[in-house]
Amino acid sequence: DLRPSPVYGFTPGVEIHATILTNLLEDGFVGVPPTWVRLLYAGIIAFAAGLAAALVSRPVPTVLVYVVGIPFAFVVGLGALAGGFWLPVAAPTVGAVAGIAGSVVWGYATEGRRRRFIKGAFGQYLSPTVIENLISDPSRLRLGGIRREISVFFSDLQGFTTISEALTPEDLTALLNDYLTAMTNIVLDRGGTIDKYEGDAIIAFWNAPLEEPDHARRAVAAALECQQRLAELRPGFKERVGRDLFMRVGINTGPAVVGNLGSTLRFDYTMLGDTVNLGARLEGVNKQFGTYTMISEMTKEAIEADSGSPTGSPPTPPTPTPPILPMSSEAGDNQPLAFRELGRITVVGRAEPVTVYEPMFETDYARRRADLEVFSAALGAYYAGAFREAERGFAALAERDSPAAAYAERCRHLAAEPPEDWNGVWIMTSK
Repeated sequence: DLRPSPVYGFTPGVEIHATILTNLLEDGFVGVPPTWVRLLYAGIIAFAAGLAAALVSRPVPTVLVYVVGIPFAFVVGLGALAGGFWLPVAAPTVGAVAGIAGSVVWGYATEGRRRRFIKGAFGQYLSPTVIENLISDPSRLRLGGIRREISVFFSDLQGFTTISEALTPEDLTALLNDYLTAMTNIVLDRGGTIDKYEGDAIIAFWNAPLEEPDHARRAVAAALECQQRLAELRPGFKERVGRDLFMRVGINTGPAVVGNLGSTLRFDYTMLGDTVNLGARLEGVNKQFGTYTMISEMTKEAIEADSGSPTGSPPTPPTPTPPILPMSSEAGDNQPLAFRELGRITVVGRAEPVTVYEPMFETDYARRRADLEVFSAALGAYYAGAFREAERGFAALAERDSPAAAYAERCRHLAAEPPEDWNGVWIMTSK
C-alpha cells in the first residue's frame, strides 16, 4: 500500500491514515487562505519588490533589495506554516524576481536616459566627478543658489580682437576651438567647473558644486598649467595667425552665490557676487603690470591655510610684505607654488584696496631669485615713498621684467609730483 505524498514519492498508506487520524484528534490541520488572498499576496510582494528596486540607485541599497526581496516569500511561508497556515512560496518569489527585473528594464529606459542626458548636457563644462555627483542627486538641477567660498578664474587672450579681424570665420572658429579645448581640459582635470565662454574668454570656478578644500591651489595650478600649455602651442598658433598668442588670467577667492540661475525654462549653473567681480577685474589689471597671471591676497591666504603655512593680514604701509612665498607641494600638484607681490591696488567699482600677487612654480622662482629680490627691495622703497630709490631698483630690471618697467615709469611720475597723502595704493582707472 504505497502512495505518493508531498513528503516522499512512495509513502506507506498507513502513515497517511495515521496522519489524518492525528490531525482529527489534535485539530492540527493547516489552514489554506482563499484563492483571492493568495493572488493578492503574490501581487503585493511583486509590486513591493519592483517599487523598491525602482526607488534605489546606490549600490548598497540595490543589493539589499535583491537580498531581502527574492527570499522574502520563502521566509514568510515558513513563518505562516509555523502558525498553522499555508501561504504560496513559488508564485510570490517569481513575482518578486519579475518585479525587480521589470524595474531594472524601466530604469534603463528612463533613469538611464536621464543619466545620458545629464552627461551630454553638462559634460561640456563639468568634470566627470561633478557629473556623477549630479547624476546621483538630480535635485541639484533646479533653480536656486547657495553661498559658498569659491575660487574664480577669468582668462582672456591678449589682443584677440585684432587677431579675429584678420581671420576668416572658419579659421577663427578652428583657432578658438583648438585653444579653448586645450585650456578647458586643464581646468576640468584640476576639478574646475566651466561657467561659460565669452568669445575667447574662459570663466570657471572651483569648490562648487562639489566641495574641494584645496580649491584655491587647484585654481592657481590650473592657471599656471594653462600658461605652460599655451607656450607649447604658441609656435603653431603663430603660423596660423601671424603673431604670438598670450593669455591673461585673474583669480580671486571668497564667498559667492553659486547655483542654477536664470528662468524656469532656461538656466545656467553660474556664480554671482563681489568675489566674482574682483576676479574679473584682476584679469584686466594684468595689462597695467605687464603680467599674465594675477591672484588676490585672499587666494594666496587660502593656499597658505590649506598647506598649513602661517598667514596674516597684509602689513600697513610703508612696510612691504615679502613678495615671494614658496609653498610646500601637495598631493596631486606637479610642483610647489611661489608668489611675487605686485602691489596694492584698487579696481574700478571697488574702493577697498587689495594686495595682488603673481604666482609661479617654485622652479621659476629659483631661476629668477636674484631679480625678484631686487624687485622686492624696490617695492619696499615704493611703499615707503622713496620714489627715486624705488625707480633705480625697478629700472635695473625694466628691460627683462614688465612689472618693474611699469613701476619704473610710475615712480618717475610720482617723484616729479609726490602725492601729499601717500598710502602705497595704485588706483586703477580702467577695467
